[in-house]
Amino acid sequence: MSVEFVGLESLIPEEITNQLSDSAVMEILQDIAEAARFEWDRLAKTELFSTRSVYRDAIQKIHYQPGQATIALVGVLPNLIEKGQDSYDMHDTLLGPDVPVAPLGERGKHRSRDGGFYRAVPFRHVTPTSGGASGSPMGRPYRGHDVIQDAKKLGRAVYKAAKKLEPSKSLPDKGMTYGGRLKTTQEKGGKGLFVPKLRPYHATDIYSGMIRAEKTYKSATQSHYMTFRTIAVDAEGIPKGSSPWIRPQTAGRDFAKRVSQYVQKIAPAAFAAYLGSK
Repeated sequence: MSVEFVGLESLIPEEITNQLSDSAVMEILQDIAEAARFEWDRLAKTELFSTRSVYRDAIQKIHYQPGQATIALVGVLPNLIEKGQDSYDMHDTLLGPDVPVAPLGERGKHRSRDGGFYRAVPFRHVTPTSGGASGSPMGRPYRGHDVIQDAKKLGRAVYKAAKKLEPSKSLPDKGMTYGGRLKTTQEKGGKGLFVPKLRPYHATDIYSGMIRAEKTYKSATQSHYMTFRTIAVDAEGIPKGSSPWIRPQTAGRDFAKRVSQYVQKIAPAAFAAYLGSK
C-alpha cells in the first residue's frame, strides 16, 4: 500500500506547471509530500488505539525520484488495518498445519498429550483511564453490555485488586516466575471479585487469573497486567472447548485514500505559497 505523487500535473493545471522549472516542481512536490505524510501519521495517531504504534512505524519515509514522491505502508498487520480483513477462525491461523511447533519453554504452538495442539494466547490489560494504545483498558470491553451496569466502576475495581497482586517476574535463564493471580467469581457474594462473563460461551470472565508482570528498567519498575487463555485442537484438528475463537470481519481504515484526498485539497495552497515566497 502506498500513496504516490507523480509530478504536479494531476494536482495543478498543466499550463501552470509547464511554466515552472524542474527544481521548482520538485520543491513544491516535497512540501506536499511532507504534509501528506504528516497527515497520514496524524490520522493513525488520533484514530487507532491498540494498533497505533505498529501502524505508525509502518508508514515509511518519503521516497523521492525525479518528479515523483512515494509514501509506502509496509507490513502484513498495518495493511490489514488499512484494507480490512474477512472473518477467520483463529484455530487455523494459530494452530493450523502451516504453523510450526515452538520449542519447549517458548511461546507458540505446542503438542498436547492426546496428539493435538494448544497455544496460550496473551491478552494485555491497561489501567481504566489509559487511552488503549498498548492494551484494553480495564472495564472497557463491558461497556454497552447488559451483564454489567457500570463498566467504569468495574474497571476501577479490577485495577484496585490487580495492583495488589504479588508480582510475576521474568528472570534470566529461568523464564517467568509467577506471583499472585486475580481471583474472580461470577456470583455475587462468592469468593473473589465479582466479574460477570462477557459472553455466554466464555468459560469464565475475561479478568480471571490476571497476573501483574513486573519489569525493571534502568530508572523505574513498571507493571503490566496480563491474562492468558488457551486455544486448542485435537489430533484431527477439531477445535476443543465451547469458545468459537472467531475473529470478526473488520472494515479497512482507508487512511491512504483520505490522504490522497487531502493532497488534492492542499496542492493549490502549496503552489500559491511557493509563488508568494518568490
